[in-house]
Amino acid sequence: MRSSLALPVLAAALASAQGVFTVSARTASGVESPGGEVVIDLSGDVRVTDGDVTITADSGRVWQTSGRAVFVGSVEVSADTVTATGDRLEYDRAGGTATLIGNAVLTDGETDLSADQVVFYRYAEKAIATGGVLMTGPMLGRVTGDYALYDLVERSLFVTVSPELRRIEGGDSLVITADRLVFLPDSERAEAQGNAVLVAPGRDMTAVSELLRFHGSEDRVELLGSPDVTTPDGEISGNYIDASLAGGELSSLRIEGSARGHFVDSTVDPPGESWFQSERAWFEFSNGSPDSVALEGSVTLTVRSGGEAAERLESNAVSGERLTVSYSGGSPEVVTVTGGVRGTYTYRREE
Repeated sequence: MRSSLALPVLAAALASAQGVFTVSARTASGVESPGGEVVIDLSGDVRVTDGDVTITADSGRVWQTSGRAVFVGSVEVSADTVTATGDRLEYDRAGGTATLIGNAVLTDGETDLSADQVVFYRYAEKAIATGGVLMTGPMLGRVTGDYALYDLVERSLFVTVSPELRRIEGGDSLVITADRLVFLPDSERAEAQGNAVLVAPGRDMTAVSELLRFHGSEDRVELLGSPDVTTPDGEISGNYIDASLAGGELSSLRIEGSARGHFVDSTVDPPGESWFQSERAWFEFSNGSPDSVALEGSVTLTVRSGGEAAERLESNAVSGERLTVSYSGGSPEVVTVTGGVRGTYTYRREE
């Protein structure tokens, strides 16, 4: 996941600058103040080279002695593979900051970041983007927020203040919101922290939890902290949910701790319903359809029949320590219950 964006490369390059400028411009004038400060005003095709960093602008002013500089108009900064543009750039060597102000855009390959302002902190080895933050890239999708922090040491990207991640995969969109979005590019991991909500409109699915963790290299999603997943066919919840994907389809689902579920069978009219609860639950899928189910620990399963049987109020309930279901063609074929098995079958007798 290349979510390092332009921030780390540009910040590192600016951090290495020592305030020794090579300057060219169509016109330049300089003056030395009584205190010994040399001020150089530049205009027209301004170009400044400082180590690996090249800055171009319409005009600029350099305070040579103190190591400060301001560049205005069509500002462009190039460092390694990164290009940054904006309306104004302020550089302060003593303070260790470089501030890009107004329509700031950073580009690194296929990854772009735009914001009202980007500040690089050399000594803290951090970069902060504020105001209308927008990040786009093949591995990111589209990320928006009002505040983004990049930590060069931890190589982490942190987005907050109404953050949102939006991706489109296989014609289906995916939207994630939370209090904070964190991207860890080295481990190809992303996290939605605090009031995380995942919505897949194409599948009419919503997942909520306190923490949502996505493992890009494994195509796996973890939900922690009161996770709950809802679709038109039912709802599942527990203390922890781990879902694996294959080719964009759900391949397995694991629930740990207080596993609960409610499912609706809409293939019959009226629909049938089933409820389960257990300590743990595993679901395996084949091409998006159920293949097997395993429930463990204080299992209870209740099935209320639909279709014609619904008129007789048919209901089955079973409990035990372990329950497994195997499927054929997406329909249950064999149900096995072991350990302290109990079961009931109820229906309304015909008058």
